Amino acid sequence: MKNLECEDWLKNIDSEQKPVILDVRTCEEFEEKSIPGAVLANILEPSEFMGVVEKIEKDLKILVYCRSGVRSEQACNILDQMGFKETYNLKGGILEWEKKENKK
Repeated sequence: MKNLECEDWLKNIDSEQKPVILDVRTCEEFEEKSIPGAVLANILEPSEFMGVVEKIEKDLKILVYCRSGVRSEQACNILDQMGFKETYNLKGGILEWEKKENKK
């Protein structure tokens, strides 16, 4: 797992190798605001989380975010233990993403 600042995380979204964007927040948080193209996998519901991530190929690049970066860091650690090769945590979570979006 790598913790990435928002700018570096965005570069990975725009890379030629299209990553999986994983939102590990609750359904309510996801519906309120999410990053375009994100897949919801609520880490607070372990069976739901595992059901989603078990369908993802382990050699794909996985970009993970939550509200502030704590749950997504936990998710990256789990994914790493499961054998995923490239996991990237959005440092500061969607709160940082929104700051970046508002500056545009």
